[in-house]
Amino acid sequence: MNNGFTLIEVLIAMTVFSIGILGLMALQIISIRGTTLSDTATVAGTIAQMYMENIINADFNASGLEDVNSSNNDDLDSTVNRDYQNMDEDGEPVDLGMYNLVLNVAGDTPIPNTKTIVVLVTWNNGKQVRKLTTIKSMSTASSRL
Repeated sequence: MNNGFTLIEVLIAMTVFSIGILGLMALQIISIRGTTLSDTATVAGTIAQMYMENIINADFNASGLEDVNSSNNDDLDSTVNRDYQNMDEDGEPVDLGMYNLVLNVAGDTPIPNTKTIVVLVTWNNGKQVRKLTTIKSMSTASSRL
């Protein structure tokens, strides 16, 4: 008469249980990575939105919104060939920690007396990017005065 489990049955049960726990741990790690990526993407989007709002409210001729690098006007998404890096709309330096702010400006684009302005916020050594684009016109800036 058997009144319990054999050693083999106990070992098999422990092995199955361990494999199940390891699978749950792997799912937890994936969940943490996803949450971290979501957090950093949200912060980058917030930074981009904040700077875009400052640009929209800035004067058309603000020093940090001049087209200082016309060679990038055909590629305003470039973070390498850029107009401004880690500077605000007034040309003042900003420190964003692990994030990198790039402003690209194309004067008289798409029509005269306008500027196409692209705000790029990158992180993870430039592998991740959030982008916002606006077109600022001289007449809009003048009508606010």
